[in-house]
Amino acid sequence: MRLLILAIAALFALSACYTKTHPPGDAPTGVQADPGDGLVVVHWDTLPDLTYWIFYEPGGTVAVDTPESIAIRGAVSPRLVVNLVNGIDYAFVMNATQDGSAAGPNSVPVVQRPRLAGFTGSWTTGIPLPAPPQNLKSIAFSGARFVAVGDAATIFAGDFNYPSTNPNPEGVTAWVPATLPAGFVADLSSVIYNGTFVALGTDGSIISSLDGLTWTANSRISATGVSGMNGLSFGFAAGVATYIAVGNGGAIFATTNLATSWTPLTSGTTSDLTSVSVLNTSFVVTGSGGTLLRSRDGSSVDPPLVSNTTSTLRAAVFNPNPLLTNQYIAVGDAGTVVASNDGATWNQITITPPLTQVLRSVTIGGATATRFLAVGQGGAVAYSDNGLTWLSASAGPSNNLASVLFPRGLYLAVGDAGANAVSR
Repeated sequence: MRLLILAIAALFALSACYTKTHPPGDAPTGVQADPGDGLVVVHWDTLPDLTYWIFYEPGGTVAVDTPESIAIRGAVSPRLVVNLVNGIDYAFVMNATQDGSAAGPNSVPVVQRPRLAGFTGSWTTGIPLPAPPQNLKSIAFSGARFVAVGDAATIFAGDFNYPSTNPNPEGVTAWVPATLPAGFVADLSSVIYNGTFVALGTDGSIISSLDGLTWTANSRISATGVSGMNGLSFGFAAGVATYIAVGNGGAIFATTNLATSWTPLTSGTTSDLTSVSVLNTSFVVTGSGGTLLRSRDGSSVDPPLVSNTTSTLRAAVFNPNPLLTNQYIAVGDAGTVVASNDGATWNQITITPPLTQVLRSVTIGGATATRFLAVGQGGAVAYSDNGLTWLSASAGPSNNLASVLFPRGLYLAVGDAGANAVSR
């Protein structure tokens, strides 16, 4: 019996020897690593029936058989390697297996350094939008899908895609026209996402969508003299979910339910109001003549804040990082930037070199969410990593940019005549 068992074991071992797949004879070819903001995109030439491995670690080389290296099994080209530190070199090496075989030869190490996006030369033209081109005024992001809105009831939705399979990672797979309520023709000035996409028309109309593609009409802002509604925001004011919309002539309206009527608020100004954002639990409104307003409860407006500028302000943002010199930033005409560390007193900041173009939108970006970045006319870009020192840049040969966001790893901006630009 013992001899029989040994014979069977020998047969199994011999069978395993014959069925064991040999490892690939060559290392993966065409291995490249492209830098991004807090990440690197690794891509290579792929062959069928192979399982690819990426090994990486900080520094100039990778030891694949040590604990210091990080392994990614079953990688598909192109592959994002995320959660990297900007300004530090990382080395990348690849090998492959075949049907569970041992690993084949390693590729030559490739070294790349992630860095902050937004600077001149990092911008590319985004995926073209379907004709006819319309002026895009605002963009929102759900975490997976962008929605851009603009003149003549224009709405396009596009799914986030980084990296793209195109030569340049444009950030969106394709822009798809949305289906609007029957007869809807309003110019759209603002769109937000709060679990639902909600868009504001300049005529006070409100429409919403769960997916960004199919839209329905909601209650309309209507009152004598209401025109030129420019901005919409959503937040929790005194613990209550509240929408606020702003427009020309000091118009401010609020509601806690899109199915009910909007209540006018006393703004204390006749200035044209250009935007509203939730900054550190308060609604902050920008406007002409350097107007800055704040509502802390969603039902009343504080006296105007001191902005120390007479330029029209068009957008504002808050960064919760307490290490920043200025956590509040507002931007506007003639390259104006005003900043505050408490949200009450704002002071003008000089951009180097100075910009003369209108800045129309500002966001927080970067892998560590410390970069302020603003866009505007003629593809103008301004950015700061502390809220105090600002540098000017350019998004390249693009039209006027009106709205910018930073999803993971890149900036996406939209603007006039269907312009959209990407920086990574």
